[in-house]
Amino acid sequence: MILVEVAFSLQTFFHFMDKLFKQKYINLSFLVLMIFAIYFVTSSSANLPPRMASHFNAEGIADGFMSKESYTYTMLAVVVGVPGLLALMPLVLGKLPPSLINIPHREYWLAPENRADTFYTLNLWMRVFACFLLIFLSYVHWLVIQANAQQLPAVPASDFYLGSIFFLVLSGIWSILLLRRFKLPDAKKI
Repeated sequence: MILVEVAFSLQTFFHFMDKLFKQKYINLSFLVLMIFAIYFVTSSSANLPPRMASHFNAEGIADGFMSKESYTYTMLAVVVGVPGLLALMPLVLGKLPPSLINIPHREYWLAPENRADTFYTLNLWMRVFACFLLIFLSYVHWLVIQANAQQLPAVPASDFYLGSIFFLVLSGIWSILLLRRFKLPDAKKI
């Protein structure tokens, strides 16, 4: 119940954000975060040992290793690639037939008179989520860097779980707000 109340408050915030900042500011934020993430991964990976811990078990103990170069390239691919694909997804959605787009009340929101606004909204919301994901993946990278600075590489499990829980709660709130955004207007309800 508290999650729904927080989601409602955040919906008001996101509605305000949508009107105030518009898409160009979200795009600019995404671009700045992407550049920062690329810089952060490349610069912070420079001090890693040649063979570094790259995978950790549930207790946070290192159980997988790779070369510093392989880790850096892999992390860059993940940090840039996954949010980048997510941010570009709305461009592909616009080319799909409506039967392949899964949003609430699809017939209403994909009708010709609502289609442009629907894809504008999806584009905006996907870029916001891509920003969340960029921050989370950068946090995971930071945990790996911190772990490899120790004599016996280990990630405090509580740090990883706290970051993951925060990201999952944020994702849940984002999902609830997005679903609410695509509810039918009162005049169209049956």
